[in-house]
Amino acid sequence: MTTASLRALLSHLIDYAGLFPPAAVDLPTAIKNYQRDRATGDAWMLGAFVLPISRARDVPATLADTAASLPLSLLVGPDDLPPPDLQVVSVEAKTNDPAVVRQLVERWQPAMVFIELNPADEREVMWATLRELGAGAKIRTGGVTADAFPAPETVVNFIVRAADWRVPFKATAGLHHPIRAVHRLTYDIHSPQGVMHGFLNVFLAAAFAWHGMSPDNVERVLAEEDVANFQFTDAGVSWHCQTLTTEAIRAARREFCRSYGSCSFDEPRADLRALGLLR
Repeated sequence: MTTASLRALLSHLIDYAGLFPPAAVDLPTAIKNYQRDRATGDAWMLGAFVLPISRARDVPATLADTAASLPLSLLVGPDDLPPPDLQVVSVEAKTNDPAVVRQLVERWQPAMVFIELNPADEREVMWATLRELGAGAKIRTGGVTADAFPAPETVVNFIVRAADWRVPFKATAGLHHPIRAVHRLTYDIHSPQGVMHGFLNVFLAAAFAWHGMSPDNVERVLAEEDVANFQFTDAGVSWHCQTLTTEAIRAARREFCRSYGSCSFDEPRADLRALGLLR
C-alpha cells in the first residue's frame, strides 16, 4: 500500500505530454494512452493532458468527443484565443513581458496561467506580476540533450524565489525518473547519457522550501541520489533530520508545487515500483 505522504506528494502530479520528445507519439496515440491511464489504478497520479494550441484544431472528428472531455493544459502564444468546447484547466506560455502576462491571465481566466521564465532574468517585476495576478511560474528541467538540464543551483534559485514570492509553479521536461541519477537522455539505445533531476527530488525540495527550509538544504535535497534517505510514512516524510507532515506536503502541492509535464506516464510508475515505493 502506498504511504499517505507519498500519495500526497504524487497526487495528480504528472501532466501527460506524450506529443513531445523524446516520446513524440501522434495525437490519436497520445489520447488513447491518456484515456487508458485514466482507467488504471494509478490514475490518482495523472494530471492534465498537455497540448499545443496549434493541435487543438487537428483533433480528428472521431476523437472530438473524447478530446472535449480531457482536462487540458494548452501551450499558447500571446495572440492565441481560447478554443471552443475544450476543457482548459491551465495554459503555459513563455514571456518576459509583464504586460503579456496580464493579457494572458485576462484572456484565459478561469484557467491557471503558468509563465516559463528565463532563468537568467533576475528582475523582480516578473515575480511581482505573477503574485499580483495569481499566475504561476514554469521551469524547464531537462530535454533531449545534456545542456538542456539546468544546474542544481539554477533549479534551487527558481524554487526558493517562487517560495519567497508565494508563486505556484510547474516543471516540464526531463523528470522521467524519481531520483537524481545518470540516465539515457532519449529512448534510443545509443542515446548519450547525462545526469537527470529526479521528480521526487524536485517536488520534495519545493515542499521543504515552501515550509521554510534554508536554500542550502533545499539544494541538498535536490542533489540527493540515495532514495533510502527519503523515508515516507503515513504520518509524513523525513530526509535525514528534516521532516514534513503529510498535511504539510498536501498544502505545498495545493498552493505551490503543482505538477510537471512528462512524455511518459509509464516510466515514472515503473521506476517507483522498482524502488518499492509504489505498489
